[in-house]
Amino acid sequence: IFGLKQNWWFDGRTDVIESTRAAYDFLTQLHSKFGSWELALAAYNAGPGAVQRSINRNLAEGLPADFWSLRLPSETMSYVPRFLAMAQLIKSPESFGVSLRPIMDQPYFRVVDTNGQIDLESAASLAGVSLKELYQLNPGFNRWATDPEGPHRLLIPASLPTDFAQEISALPAPERVAAENYTVKKGDTLFKVAK
Repeated sequence: IFGLKQNWWFDGRTDVIESTRAAYDFLTQLHSKFGSWELALAAYNAGPGAVQRSINRNLAEGLPADFWSLRLPSETMSYVPRFLAMAQLIKSPESFGVSLRPIMDQPYFRVVDTNGQIDLESAASLAGVSLKELYQLNPGFNRWATDPEGPHRLLIPASLPTDFAQEISALPAPERVAAENYTVKKGDTLFKVAK
């Protein structure tokens, strides 16, 4: 529904950029449909159908149709107040006697165009980061390389030198992906192909 690509190589549901965009689009759509953030959050948690049925039931019984008046699953009835409480706590922690550690207002990562498929181990080596960190920043990639059909981008720590993008673009094709396609021929054995 929200254009999240899913295939053998890539799952947009776990990609930082794509899943955030989809969640934003979904919440925006829910807010437009229901007209309040409480109802939008309830629909995000329980599903828009469950919220709409509860609203319709209340309206048919002549009851108010705001979030606090609806009969929804207990998980949703807890989810929305907890979400709102957390927002208030973060907005003014001193009002609640809480001290929050400051978070620096600067990006942790930046987006680098790869200009095509790239082996993640090669990219990590080129960037000077561990393969584990590269996968943590790019959880949408399911395999050892980026999707040949895209997205052709990687998230890397913002602290890395800016020449990383040029280095990736300059990689010759044989060094971009350390694999090649092979068509099995008559007489091949698994041992021969693996070798």
